[in-house]
Amino acid sequence: MKTVSEADVGRLDPRNIIDIDLASDEMRQGARRGLLAEWATMAPFYVVNNGVPQVVVTRYADVKTVLTDREHFTVRPPRVKGYERFDYFNGADSIAQMDGAEHDRVRSTLTPSFTPRFLAKVEENVGGIVETMLDEVEARGTEFDCMGDFANHLIVRIVLGGFLGMTPEQQKALVHMHEAFSLIIDIPPGGAYPEAYLKAQQDAYEVIAEMIAERRANPRDLDFISSMIATQQAAGTINDEELVSNIFAIIGAGQGTTSTATGAMLMNLCKHRDQFDEVIANRALIPQVVEECLRYQGSGYLTFPRFALHDCEIGGTPILEGMPVNVMMQCANYDPTEYPEPLKFDIHRNPRNILTFGTGSHHCLGNRLARKVMMLILDKVCDRFPNLRLQDPTFEPHYGGMFGELKPDSIPMHTGR
Repeated sequence: MKTVSEADVGRLDPRNIIDIDLASDEMRQGARRGLLAEWATMAPFYVVNNGVPQVVVTRYADVKTVLTDREHFTVRPPRVKGYERFDYFNGADSIAQMDGAEHDRVRSTLTPSFTPRFLAKVEENVGGIVETMLDEVEARGTEFDCMGDFANHLIVRIVLGGFLGMTPEQQKALVHMHEAFSLIIDIPPGGAYPEAYLKAQQDAYEVIAEMIAERRANPRDLDFISSMIATQQAAGTINDEELVSNIFAIIGAGQGTTSTATGAMLMNLCKHRDQFDEVIANRALIPQVVEECLRYQGSGYLTFPRFALHDCEIGGTPILEGMPVNVMMQCANYDPTEYPEPLKFDIHRNPRNILTFGTGSHHCLGNRLARKVMMLILDKVCDRFPNLRLQDPTFEPHYGGMFGELKPDSIPMHTGR
């Protein structure tokens, strides 16, 4: 595969280049203030970030095409100068950046740990952890930060502590690794990975390898790693290095997404109090409410980029071989041809085929777990805090997070008690 550089900008239609850095604060704060909804109706366009010309794909049909077309697009980044910022795992082979038969082989080992049958077993455990976390919120008094006091800790408590049984020190290493991803957002062309990122990655790998060894000796019930090891031993389709790197990728990718989406869910329900009251009165609505919340405001605006394997075209826009292709799932969820009045929050919309978790061969493995966790949380919040509200009804958050993420820094709330 060829790669592109600033020298290739002259080959692009200058009328179709937008001057914005996708990693900038301007992009992050403008995303929820109309930018994503505006882009949702546009044909693919170009940006030039860090000297690399890239394509941005936003309309529902175009996004779906890129996500499902294995012939023209790959998630494996070329490991060459200028593309460092796209290799989030520093060369580690995870299904997030694998394609074809290699991807399918590894995914077949990981999938049994995310089946509905397996997830049904963990529901009771999730409920108990969420109840404890809500106890802690209540103990703080009537005012709390939905992100800092609750949502930010969900995956650490539920997955790292609950399902995986990590010690506090092990959890600390994985949390630190998640935070270290922000260090590679702006690696310049030819730049080296920061030492702090490399150290965090090595520490996380050591913790995961330690846990694999322990689970081999003492398998646990309701445990993702024990399940993956059992599938690995039965099928023999994945080696130990791949097992470590994929557990690393799954934990790394999942820590922020569900927490961010949960915070946004509770915030948007509080902003639409009449609809929140409907949910409290009729819990049968919860599955479709969660789906609308995920459509309306997921965890961010970008996922792993694709790279063009050949010169091609999407939505009438030429794409050069090797060009990074940024698919914006949140924009796709705002495409009015798919979801009329997309900026209207409507718990009765019951949206189908949202692209929050992607689609095709890279459809998020953890999507069922994320949905299940959010449904359980909403049900328990309805029980515990039926008068939950924002401290300021007009509140709009400031967004931070990793590259492409829209994580509210804070969501001040009142328990209503």
